[in-house]
Amino acid sequence: MKKLVPIVLLLILTSTGYSQFNWFKPKPKAQPTPVAVVQKSKTPVQDAKQIVKELQSELRVAKSENAKLKDNLSKANGNLKDSFLQIDKLKKDIDALKEWGVVQQAEAQKWLEKYTNAIKRYHRLKWIAAIIAGAVGVLLGLQIMSFVPPPYSLLVPIGGAGLFATLVWVFL
Repeated sequence: MKKLVPIVLLLILTSTGYSQFNWFKPKPKAQPTPVAVVQKSKTPVQDAKQIVKELQSELRVAKSENAKLKDNLSKANGNLKDSFLQIDKLKKDIDALKEWGVVQQAEAQKWLEKYTNAIKRYHRLKWIAAIIAGAVGVLLGLQIMSFVPPPYSLLVPIGGAGLFATLVWVFL
């Protein structure tokens, strides 16, 4: 039994991928690499004709590419001119909008000035109305003062003035 456990353990380790031994792995075979073979031409004239044909085909391709590039360049120039026109139009619109904004701000400032003046005038008139109402309250309090006992009789005109002035101030 004691001899069997190490043998089984050795077989398991060598048969799994965790084995440290490379005994059972096949060695990679060498692959041949292809080499380009240059064929020698029979005559230099044939080589020259072949080169001329290749150059002509390259020239045709270059001419077609040149024509495409010219078309693209003319389109780009047209787009550039259109964009400059649109930029000029946009600048004019921006200037007009700035001018309109300045006019609107001036008008708003003018209306704000009128509003603050009206508010000052309103509060001044409100004070005048409250004073007049207070005076009416004093006069009414003097009329009713005879119905109140003597220690409290002086408070009636003062209370009437305060009451009338407060009512006018609150409701205006």
